[in-house]
Amino acid sequence: MYGISLITHYHGTKAWRVTLFRDGRKVVEKEFPHLTHGSEEAALLAAIAHRDEQMLLHPPRCSRDVREKIRTTNSSGHSGVTRYRMGKYWYWVAQTKRRDGRPMTKSFRIDLLGEEQAKALAVAERARQLSEIDHLVFRSREGELHHAKLVRDSSSSRPGE
Repeated sequence: MYGISLITHYHGTKAWRVTLFRDGRKVVEKEFPHLTHGSEEAALLAAIAHRDEQMLLHPPRCSRDVREKIRTTNSSGHSGVTRYRMGKYWYWVAQTKRRDGRPMTKSFRIDLLGEEQAKALAVAERARQLSEIDHLVFRSREGELHHAKLVRDSSSSRPGE
């Protein structure tokens, strides 16, 4: 159950806890005690309803947007674009990992194209690579599938559509 866990407090009371993270930080945390809701099942139903509502209120970012962040170790000024040497030649390289972990990489030789053109081509190539990234950032496939279902259900239940 994505974002929902069963917890037992030190004094023995049990509850369902809804926890959602976005961008590495906790944005939702709420408990649904069994006693307060009358039963474990009623508390779980309340937790599920709350989680689903919060997932729609706090959608995850697109992986493409996350990958555009400039890291502190970046020296090119462009995410996914690096300058390095292979053998006796220097290159500007655009690189992106696909969702399945396979790399997308294209190199531009500086001695053939010149420093500025090789870098510009690498930056343009990185933008092209990112245009192929369209999935949302989730900690699990279960969360991604559940979010997609919630979005589908909410758009089909809107009046006038």
